[in-house]
Amino acid sequence: MNLIPWRKKREHEIETTPENAIVRFRQDMENLFERFFSDPWGFGGLSGFSTALASLPRTDLADSEKEVTVTMELPGVDPKDVDISVTGDLLTVRGEKKAETEEKKKDYHYVERQFGTFQRTVRLPSTIDPEKVDATFKNGVLTIRIAKHPDAVPRKITVRNA
Repeated sequence: MNLIPWRKKREHEIETTPENAIVRFRQDMENLFERFFSDPWGFGGLSGFSTALASLPRTDLADSEKEVTVTMELPGVDPKDVDISVTGDLLTVRGEKKAETEEKKKDYHYVERQFGTFQRTVRLPSTIDPEKVDATFKNGVLTIRIAKHPDAVPRKITVRNA
């Protein structure tokens, strides 16, 4: 009876002798980095989910005294294909990146451009005024400025000696 499970050695595995320990460590680190950069969030088995995650526009949210600014990268998207809505404290940006006409004379082996619809919802501070929203689009970057309620601007209170 075997108490230790038998494991078949792979042909490419290196013996773990003191001389080869560094080589083995280097291979393990290279494999780790390769896995990380090819699938950083570990969604390899969930291909649909990782595609959806990759299609989300990169977003910055900045909060100042008088307004909230949301900036989204939307390269290749026509501003006419973008829909912006504010409901309560939620900002939703929907859009579509349409495919360009493809050339039938070329055989593509690798294409990294993505096409299709996207949607991104961002929770905003409760102090925003949904009636005062301004959106601009320049060089593939969407900038949305949402004013805050005037009474939401912090007041400076001086402390008096008693």
